[in-house]
Amino acid sequence: MTRRASSATLIGAFLAAMAALAQLPAQAQADLSSPPPGEALFAEKCGLCHLEGGFGTRVLARRVPQGQALLQNRASLPAAYTMAVVRRGIGSMPQIRAAELGDAELAAIARYLETGQ
Repeated sequence: MTRRASSATLIGAFLAAMAALAQLPAQAQADLSSPPPGEALFAEKCGLCHLEGGFGTRVLARRVPQGQALLQNRASLPAAYTMAVVRRGIGSMPQIRAAELGDAELAAIARYLETGQ
C-alpha cells in the first residue's frame, strides 16, 4: 500500500467515525422512548421471582395488602428499604451480594421501584 493510499484509508476511517459520532445525539433521543434502565434491570435481575407468577410474588401475596405483591405496583417502596432487603435478605429472599448485582444496578432498580423511573 502506498503512503497516499494509507492516508486516504485513514482519512476515510476518520470521516466514518465522525459521522457515527454525529449520530449519537439522535440515538440518545430515540432511547428516551425505551423503558427506564431500572425497569429493564428489574425484569432481568429480579423478574424470575418478582414478576407475575414468580415465587417471590406468590410469597408476598400472603404477607402484604392485596394488590401489593408485585413490587412495581407498590404504593410505597422506598429505595433505601429495597437496597437493604436485597443486600441483607429477608424471609425467603436470600441476600444478593454486590458481585451478583452491582451497587449501581441495585440503585437503578430501587429508584425504579420507588419512582417508576
